[in-house]
Amino acid sequence: MKFVLYTSVLNQEQYDALAVPGIIKTARTENSNHGITGVLLFDGLNFTQYFEGEEADVDRLLDNILRDKRHKNIVTVLSGKLDARLYDDWGMGYVDITNQDIDINHCIEASDFSVNTFKQKINGLYVE
Repeated sequence: MKFVLYTSVLNQEQYDALAVPGIIKTARTENSNHGITGVLLFDGLNFTQYFEGEEADVDRLLDNILRDKRHKNIVTVLSGKLDARLYDDWGMGYVDITNQDIDINHCIEASDFSVNTFKQKINGLYVE
């Protein structure tokens, strides 16, 4: 099992926040077809996404994201192997953090940051 956590910025030169529902819809369909689970956070400008699955499927998804013109400034924060899924219930959970009291960048920049820290940070948030 492999995971990736990345951040990116919405390419506002070509898209606005109205593109996000389409991203979520496509992600949920494709992730279900390929055994990918995870969660996407969006604050109106910035994406933070965690996804997990079989290595080939995760690599293929990351390649698709890197080519997706709706994203720019894509940075892989963490990537690695897992023994078990962290988000086995979510084909692609979505959290709008626009009005949430969460500073995901501060969380990611912490020296002790891990995928478990990320999961704890979003626990209790409303996930669609």
